[in-house]
Amino acid sequence: MNWIQEGSNYGKTKKWAREETLAALYLYISLPSNMVDDTSKDVQALSEAIGRTANSVAIKIRNLKSLDKRIRVDGKVGMSHTSKMDRMVWDEYCSAGAELVDEAKAATETLLNHPGSKGLISDELKSVLTDGCPEGKEYKVLVSKRSNQTILRKVLLANYNSRCCLTGLTNEKLLVASHIKPWKVADPKTERLAPDNGLLLNALHDKAFDMGLITITKDYKIVVSSMIGHEAPEDEYLWRYNGEAIALPNLFPPRAEFIEYHNDMVFKG
Repeated sequence: MNWIQEGSNYGKTKKWAREETLAALYLYISLPSNMVDDTSKDVQALSEAIGRTANSVAIKIRNLKSLDKRIRVDGKVGMSHTSKMDRMVWDEYCSAGAELVDEAKAATETLLNHPGSKGLISDELKSVLTDGCPEGKEYKVLVSKRSNQTILRKVLLANYNSRCCLTGLTNEKLLVASHIKPWKVADPKTERLAPDNGLLLNALHDKAFDMGLITITKDYKIVVSSMIGHEAPEDEYLWRYNGEAIALPNLFPPRAEFIEYHNDMVFKG
C-alpha cells in the first residue's frame, strides 16, 4: 500500500495505473507550467475522470517534473517522491519519444471521454487533442484527428528553452518545429513525433532547412548550400551562420540517422 504522497487526505492512496500516469505525463509535456496546478481546468477534468483529487493529479505531474533534467538545468526540481511507475514512464518517454507521446495522448483521450467524466478542458488542451472541433470555452472532449505537429512543437519549445537553436530568437510566434527527416517520409509511428527528429528554428531558417538550402552535420554545425549566392542582402542571413554550431536541447539531441538523411536526401550541397 502506498502512503500519502499524492493527494490523499487519509494517508493511503491507490496505486496509479499506467494509463493514469501517461495522462498526467501528457498534461505535463503539452501544457504551460502555470496550467498544471490543482486549480487548472485540465487537472480537475483528469482528476474527475480517474477518481482522484485535483491535488493528487497536480502532485503526480510535479513528481514527473522532478525527473525532467531540462528543469534541473535551471536549478529547479519538482517533488522527490516518485514511484516506480513514474520512473518507468519517464524513462520510456526519454527513449521512445514519439511512440510514448502517442500512447499518452490516446490514454488522455480515453480517460477524458469516460462516461463518468464531464471532460471540460481548456482551449490549450483542446488544441493538442483535437483538430477541427467546434469553437467554445468548454466542451466534451471528442476523439478526432490528431494535432501531432502541435504537440511536437510544444516539446521542442521546452527542449530548446523557447529559443531558436541557430539564432537564439525567443519570439515564440516566429519559432517553428522543423523536421530533420521530413514529415512526409518519416515513419508515422516512430519518427514523425520523435523529439530527436526536430529542430526549433525561426521561420526563415526553417524554410531554408526544409528546402535543403542549409543542413547540419553530425557534430551539429550549419552548412550552407552552394546554391546560395553572396549578392542578395538576405543571403547574409544564411552565410553568417555557416560553420556555426547549433545550441543543443536539454533533452533529445538530434539523432544521427535523421541528420544523415537530411544531408543525403534533402540538402542541395
